[in-house]
Amino acid sequence: MSWLSEFVDVYNQNEKNLGKTNYRVYHLKKDVEAKKAFQMLPISHIFFNCQLQIDLKMDGSFAGASVVDDQRTIVPATIESSTRSGSGAYLVPNPIDDKLQYVARDFSDWSGEEKFAESHNKYLEQFKDYLDFLEDYGDQDVYQTIWAIFHYVSEGDIIQDLQANKIFGDAVTKKDVAKNKYFNSSVRFNVRNSENIKRFEDRRFFDAWIRYYQQVLKDSASCGELNVGTDYITGAQNVILTNKHPKGILDNAANAKLISANDSTNFTFKGRFLTADEAATIGYEASQKAHAAMKWLLTKQGFKIGNRYYLAWEVNGKDTTDLSIVNQNPLFALAQKQLAEKSEINTNENIAENLRKVLIDGAKEDNYSLQGAVHLIELESPVNGRFGVVYYQSMSLQQYINKFSAWYGKIAVDDRQSFFGLKRVCYDIYGDKVDDKRLAATVSQLAHMILGSQIVPWSLLSAIYNRAIRPASFDDNKSWHRVVRTAAKLFKAYYDEGEIKPMLNDNYHDRSYSFGRLLAIADVIEEGVLQKSENNEGRVTNAKRYMSSFAQRPLDTWKIIYTNLQPYLRKSDYSFKASKLIDEIFASLDAEDKHLNDPLNGKFLIGYSQQRNNWYQKKTTSK
Repeated sequence: MSWLSEFVDVYNQNEKNLGKTNYRVYHLKKDVEAKKAFQMLPISHIFFNCQLQIDLKMDGSFAGASVVDDQRTIVPATIESSTRSGSGAYLVPNPIDDKLQYVARDFSDWSGEEKFAESHNKYLEQFKDYLDFLEDYGDQDVYQTIWAIFHYVSEGDIIQDLQANKIFGDAVTKKDVAKNKYFNSSVRFNVRNSENIKRFEDRRFFDAWIRYYQQVLKDSASCGELNVGTDYITGAQNVILTNKHPKGILDNAANAKLISANDSTNFTFKGRFLTADEAATIGYEASQKAHAAMKWLLTKQGFKIGNRYYLAWEVNGKDTTDLSIVNQNPLFALAQKQLAEKSEINTNENIAENLRKVLIDGAKEDNYSLQGAVHLIELESPVNGRFGVVYYQSMSLQQYINKFSAWYGKIAVDDRQSFFGLKRVCYDIYGDKVDDKRLAATVSQLAHMILGSQIVPWSLLSAIYNRAIRPASFDDNKSWHRVVRTAAKLFKAYYDEGEIKPMLNDNYHDRSYSFGRLLAIADVIEEGVLQKSENNEGRVTNAKRYMSSFAQRPLDTWKIIYTNLQPYLRKSDYSFKASKLIDEIFASLDAEDKHLNDPLNGKFLIGYSQQRNNWYQKKTTSK
């Protein structure tokens, strides 16, 4: 359970963030941002959606009520209340903040159901035990605040106060009130104070409940109500164990649990073990910490495709940071900026070494330990109620950097040192309308490949090749050129030959590579003339029109393209340069090769992409 222990470490190293609200910014579109709040959940607490807030004075009297926008609230919880469900849930209240059916002593009078009186009694009984503990706790502010809430819920009539405060609108009769949407809502309590600090955001109240509940668990274990044993996450012995684990880790599967052994009649553990405890025993505290850290990291820096979540992290000297390979991360952002200023891009090894140095320098600047571990995990919820780990890998930051520097050295096909996201690569391979299931599977495949063998699967190469040679299927040239460039990068990594360099190699005379160069020259010449002429807006060049046929029968198709190119050569400012290059490339082809007209391989796209880039680069330099 190494990955669970890593999440426990994340919790321990980020305890300073407990309960603090931070925001993750999403860039939905250009100049359009969205923010999502995230907090590190303290142990023995849960996130609870509270639609109402009741404000009290320090003497426990009612001071007002309101409907809240920021509904997600951190509230204390017991093992039972955090996992309650079924017909007996009405007897399992949270300690303080909960649904009105638990906290309001007059709820039964308004609803007409007597059983909720029992819910309230159970709530008060549990609440009173906590208040008794706080009397000797030492923090009088905490005790006085909790006392004010207890006094109100035990002496006041909440439903009546809410009705008088117009929370239920103009409803007057019990029947109308019971039908109101807020009648079955959840409520959080706040006691007004001079510092204007909300109780449910105050670290002191988190710590008070944690200390109390740890004592409750110890007392339960001493009398045999809870098991004590070895925690398989941390390896600690004689700790309080639990078989009830938090849910709500994944946003799109609120009830999904990562660890569950409550299915004693089917096949959760049957056939291998007699009881669930024979499979594994997990400590309550470790489980709480691991799930809280997982939820925090997923919201803070996780990446979701379909029903699969991707997460990468490393704990440096300052904070737990995002080192995701799926989308951009801080080290790559630094590398993007610094590599743009470097001109030495002669070999794959040269690019890899430059990138490695930049990433290592960036890591040192941000106090990373090169020997520290980078963790990568994928989670998926294939069915309702369950989710699991489909992939996990851990490596040192040094190894992580080496893998990436080697990969970006392999795929460099021009002077643009860009780090494309894996999701964007998937769209280039399969198109923007690819379904989420295939998208998630492809992202996983690419991530595992980059951090593993770095051998590009032929299935991906075949798919992007078939898209790249059909420019007519694209709505615009920009999208098509991006796909061609991505295809060239992937094929370059696949062939990984010394003669295929990051920049155009005039001395490399592979048949497919040379034909790709020829097509690029024809394309840029015709494109340049069309751009200058009138009434030719949106016209497709012959090179693009015949590209699919060219890839299948290059020699035969080149005759057609070259014949159609002649009028454009006469009008082009670069006629001499183009004619000279075409003659040189054609002369390098073996006229006796009986396979000269055979279908081209992926090197054709590398030659095409590099020749186009080289053409415009030299043109810009000369100007």
